[in-house]
Amino acid sequence: MKYVILAAVLGLTAQAGAQTPPPILYQPDPDSPIETRNPDGPAELAEFDFLIGDWDVAITFHAANGDSGTYQASWHNHWVLNGMMVMQEWRGPYATGAEFRRFDPQAGEWRGYNIYPTLPNGWRPTTAQRHEDRMEIYIDGEDAEGPMINRETYADITENRMRMYSEISRDGGETWEAGRYEMVMTRRD
Repeated sequence: MKYVILAAVLGLTAQAGAQTPPPILYQPDPDSPIETRNPDGPAELAEFDFLIGDWDVAITFHAANGDSGTYQASWHNHWVLNGMMVMQEWRGPYATGAEFRRFDPQAGEWRGYNIYPTLPNGWRPTTAQRHEDRMEIYIDGEDAEGPMINRETYADITENRMRMYSEISRDGGETWEAGRYEMVMTRRD
C-alpha cells in the first residue's frame, strides 16, 4: 500500500519541483500518550518496542526516471487498546494516516492495516515479521502494473535511529526489486 501511496506522493513531489511542500496540519495536541505494551499479552508484542515513541523522518522518493526528492515528516508510534496493538500515526506534507498492528497468536504473525484516507486506495492489509536484526512489513497493494507486495524493511535499528527501505514483488514474494522510497528516522527528544 505504501508503494501506491508513495508513488502518488512522488508524483506530487515531482510536480512541486522547487516549490515549498505544503505545511503539515496538526491538531492542537495530536499526540496520544505512548502508554506501555500489555505485560500479559503475547511475548511477541516486545518485537515492536523499538518503534514506540516520536520520530523525525527524512523520506526520499526515487522516480522511475532517476530523479529523487526528500522531505520531512513526523511519526508518532504508541500502544493502544490496553497495550495490545501498536498505532503508528504518520504526518507529512503529502500524506497523513495511521497504521494499526497487532500480533495474532493463532497465525503466529503480526497483522494490521495501513489507512491513508486522503490517498487513492488508502486502506491496505499488512503483515509483519521480526527477524533478529530487522522488522519486515508486507503491504498488499496494486499499481498501474497490477497486484504487488511492498516490503518495508526496518534495519540498522538503534535506540535513537533507524532506517527503512522498500522493495516490491510482483510474483507473490518470490523475487524483489528496489522500491521507490527509503527513510531515515531519528528519535525526537
